[in-house]
Amino acid sequence: MTIMYWVILLGIFLFLSYKNLFFDWSIQNYLTNKLEFETFGRYVFILFTSFIESFIYILFIRLIVFLLNKVILKQR
Repeated sequence: MTIMYWVILLGIFLFLSYKNLFFDWSIQNYLTNKLEFETFGRYVFILFTSFIESFIYILFIRLIVFLLNKVILKQR
């Protein structure tokens, strides 16, 4: 992957992580003052699923760019 896709992946990952951590998973309902293994595991799981979701979005973007390039080159 080119550097452009890695930059886009990072942006999508940060947005999805923020959305998942603070809005979707209701993590604030389960928090305690001390960091336990269960809380740490929950954070890791949320960040891992956010990364996988971001990577899937990047694959769709690459597929769209590839198909558009094929269509544009075919018309010439």
